[in-house]
Amino acid sequence: MHTLLRQTFLQLKLHRSYSSASKNAFNKETLSPLGKHLRDSIKLTGPMTLAHYMRQVLVNPLSGYYMHDDVFGSQGDFVTSPEISQIFGEASLAGIWYLTEWMRLGKPKETQFVELGPGRGTLMSDMLRALSKFPDFYKTISDVHLIEASPKLRTVQRGMLAERSTEEAVTSVVRSDGINIHWHDGIELVPDKWTFLMAHEFFDALAVHCFEKTEEGWRELLVDIDETEDSTRNFCLVRSSTPTVASKAFMEGDEYNQYSVGSRVEISPDSWNVSRQMAEFLQRNGGTGLVIDYGQDYAQGSTVRAIKKHEIVHPMSDPGSADLSADVDFAALKQAMLQYPDVKTFGPVTQSKFLQNLGIQARTEMLLKHAKTAESRMNVVKSVQRLIDPAMMGRIYKVLAFSKEHTPSAETKPVAFE
Repeated sequence: MHTLLRQTFLQLKLHRSYSSASKNAFNKETLSPLGKHLRDSIKLTGPMTLAHYMRQVLVNPLSGYYMHDDVFGSQGDFVTSPEISQIFGEASLAGIWYLTEWMRLGKPKETQFVELGPGRGTLMSDMLRALSKFPDFYKTISDVHLIEASPKLRTVQRGMLAERSTEEAVTSVVRSDGINIHWHDGIELVPDKWTFLMAHEFFDALAVHCFEKTEEGWRELLVDIDETEDSTRNFCLVRSSTPTVASKAFMEGDEYNQYSVGSRVEISPDSWNVSRQMAEFLQRNGGTGLVIDYGQDYAQGSTVRAIKKHEIVHPMSDPGSADLSADVDFAALKQAMLQYPDVKTFGPVTQSKFLQNLGIQARTEMLLKHAKTAESRMNVVKSVQRLIDPAMMGRIYKVLAFSKEHTPSAETKPVAFE
């Protein structure tokens, strides 16, 4: 009798365990290979930093978001400014800004472009097409260097910039106009030469650490496994109970003493390092550049977001299936650049002010004049409105300029930053 009761008890226990596991599996999202990798890593070493989670989600070779097919444009997950309207990169705007900088900084005889995170290559294609109308300037451009981690996007960029869309893993091609296009994993691999730098919607994709002020001091928010039954997600944010390496490194400065308990701050060491590299490159070679992104001229907290099919989704949902980004801290970018004495920063100004100062109204009128249908005219108006309307992209998007000046006390400023 005792043996029978024991067997019955074990069967009931196994049934309850199976039912609980089935319920949990039913409620939770199916783990992708990347999700399983993240879960196993946390089981092995404990909760991971938000920065490490973001890097894994975006660029892990296994199934990181940017390792997918083309994620840009109306058929992708989000649309960037150059995809909205050719005006952004066309004559009188981004391309012309570089032309005015070339003239302001002494008309160097040999130049190159370097773009970080070039997306589909749309912006660079538009700028080169516009600048080709100015032969004295255009003939100085020998090379375009693209800093791109994704093999899929490199293929798209080859098709856009050099009319070569094959899957072959080439790192350099020559355009029909003689300009060489190169791909690199980092700016440190770009050859020395007087340079035009562009980082458009690049820094928002770099990883951030997030910290919360408590009664005991700053504590880091970490990514852990979500084992609750009331959430479909497999991962969640938890607050560390003790200081972490990152909180000790980044949050013990006097500038964070004034924050109240409960405040959150995001810090991006990756952004700091890339910004410093860009300034060091210009300090060594000469040149000028733009950072165009959404953010503020100060540190913020809890801005990490995920976008999938043009909709906001939870950052912990199905890792690798959505784009992750965070607002850019332009003050931190400037602080990193100003370590180099000959490099000066300008702005940031709003995208609306930048584009209007460069003549977007005149360019819009020209496009409307040549538009053949009412529908095409309406598309032009809507596209421009989206770029400059403060309620859309006009205010949250900022533009930061930086350049190696002839002298540290140079009084002239770039166009649109006077």
